[in-house]
Amino acid sequence: MNVSIEELTGEYVRIVPMERSHIQGLYEIGNDKTIWTHLPKTIQTLNDMESFVEEALDKKEVGIEFPFVILLRENNKIIGTTRFLEISNINKSLEIGWTWLTPSVWGTTINTECKYLLLNYCFETLKTIRVQFKTDEQNIRSQRAIERIGGVKEGVLRNHMIKKDGTFRNSVFYSVIESEWTSIKHKLDITLHSSKKSIT
Repeated sequence: MNVSIEELTGEYVRIVPMERSHIQGLYEIGNDKTIWTHLPKTIQTLNDMESFVEEALDKKEVGIEFPFVILLRENNKIIGTTRFLEISNINKSLEIGWTWLTPSVWGTTINTECKYLLLNYCFETLKTIRVQFKTDEQNIRSQRAIERIGGVKEGVLRNHMIKKDGTFRNSVFYSVIESEWTSIKHKLDITLHSSKKSIT
């Protein structure tokens, strides 16, 4: 699969490839501690964010990940990031993960539209047969968000990761497969067009 995206554009967001020029903007919107509660890292300093971006770009260079930055379309303000990871050309599959958004857009249509745009690209351009999501078993908000976009819960991997505080993490795995995409796309279209929530 050749991931080659210049931009994915929705009604509310633009999803663009991550670049080093995004470091400052990501740092400025990533200083809320609640963002990092269930993520493997905590960004506290500009140097932390530089390392975060550089690591993502290194993995892009070798073809195992493809990181994005999410912009609010109306003013091009950075509001978060996401990426493709676990990219498998042989199995025509990948994972959408490392998604975090500034809390000011939590509970809006932003995440739903982002996942719609990414899934649409995966199934209709890359021709993937499986897109995976995983999250901390304790991260109920993330689980509900994945379920809202049509992710099917597959199970829990116990002691899947050692967290930054040294405790063990159970990870909940979800997926969308190619035979489900037409139905899920239709439901997401309805959700996005019927939503009345403000995102500004």
